[in-house]
Amino acid sequence: MVQPRLLSAVVCFLASVWLGACSGLAESNPEAAALAPSDEPPAAPTLAPPASATPAPTVPPTIAPDLLPTVPPTLVPTTATTVAPTIQPVEINAGPAVALTCPAPAASPGASTNPRPANVVYNAEANTIQVQAGEPTTLAAVAAALNQPELLREIAPGEWLLGANLQIDPGAELTIAGPEVRRLKLRSEPAYYIWLKALGGNLNFSDTCVSSWDPTRAALDSNPADGRSYVLARDGATMHIRNSMLHHLGYLADESYGVSYRLPGTGGEIVNSDLSYNYYGFYSFEVDGLVIRNNDVHHNVLYGIDPHTGSEQLLIEGNRVYANGKHGIILADACNNSIIRSNSAYDNGEHGIVLYDDSNHNLVAGNVAYNNGLQGININSAAHNVIRGNTTYANGSDGIGVGQQAADNLLEENMTYQNRAHGIHLYSEARNTMISANIVANNAEYGIYVKSPANHIGAGNRIYGNEVGHLPEHRGSAADFDPAE
Repeated sequence: MVQPRLLSAVVCFLASVWLGACSGLAESNPEAAALAPSDEPPAAPTLAPPASATPAPTVPPTIAPDLLPTVPPTLVPTTATTVAPTIQPVEINAGPAVALTCPAPAASPGASTNPRPANVVYNAEANTIQVQAGEPTTLAAVAAALNQPELLREIAPGEWLLGANLQIDPGAELTIAGPEVRRLKLRSEPAYYIWLKALGGNLNFSDTCVSSWDPTRAALDSNPADGRSYVLARDGATMHIRNSMLHHLGYLADESYGVSYRLPGTGGEIVNSDLSYNYYGFYSFEVDGLVIRNNDVHHNVLYGIDPHTGSEQLLIEGNRVYANGKHGIILADACNNSIIRSNSAYDNGEHGIVLYDDSNHNLVAGNVAYNNGLQGININSAAHNVIRGNTTYANGSDGIGVGQQAADNLLEENMTYQNRAHGIHLYSEARNTMISANIVANNAEYGIYVKSPANHIGAGNRIYGNEVGHLPEHRGSAADFDPAE
């Protein structure tokens, strides 16, 4: 007697010749949903720190047209490899070797004995210290000019407490740096918190630690629900964060997520730093040309790195992004022409790396995404992106997922293995996806599972050892099936 699944496969294959599409065969397989996840995945590969940092362009280059996915008029049938190549440990440029920690107060004074003068005024009604246009200045100079220790004072050598809002106006520049400022505490209590904003001016952090601080409890403010101190650059400001730690900042409100950049003309970089225990580790809105490189971004309430709404030409490279409440790295709402390269995203609550909501013409290359709650890499309602040379494994769902209205994306030369569902999963209304030259191995369910029509499986894919399914040798859209039946 002909087995029903074999009959279904034959019928679907014949239909694909007539209609040019064969999707959803796997959905008719009632055994797939009942499969138990595979054994516990192996320990994460050792991520070696870079030998040296590669200089970052101020504005990342636009992705050349030849990097964008194209679908050839005739697809060469794919022959699946039955001999499994050895999967080697993955080493990438993974950021600083040792996570930063806030230093203890110094034994000797940290403040400059001859601080440069600062042009400072205090608005008592708004409880705001304004650094106005003039020569570049320092926090010690601001304190000296202000001469109101209840608003800003050094409480121990190199350790400062800010009790009022601090604003850097256009034409002003403030540097907060060690050893003068090893640690800056922003007063943050349940009924009262302050902020630090560059509104058109320049703000520099270097070799320092900035956090919220509740002086009544003598502790960090770990509760974002009732408001919490935050850092913001907007209105054409420049904010550079280098070799610093910004943590326990921000809450759920516009501009107040923790460390944020907003509005056109605003710029800067975050390099060799630690962004942790914030509401969002990093957030941007309509900002171009930012460089985010070699940072540890972890244990943030929602997202690790979240460029949003028209933020373009970004370079996100060499970061370790882990243990964030939702996604590790997400480009959302028309974040275009950016590069996400050589990052590691792991142990995040949902996806490791996400391109979402018309975030188009981006390059996602050489990243490692593992042990995330859902997918390692997720492409959702985004188009003309290149997903190349990434490694995804041991994720709670799929290694790489492409769904909703995602269109014209290229998945090539990726390695995806030991994920708890599928290696590569195309679903919902994903269309015109090209899948070529990938290694898809030892996934708990399907190797490549195509549930939406008008996608393309090209040449060079190696698919083996998946619990259910093997790539059939035919053109057009395809779904895995068990070759034993």
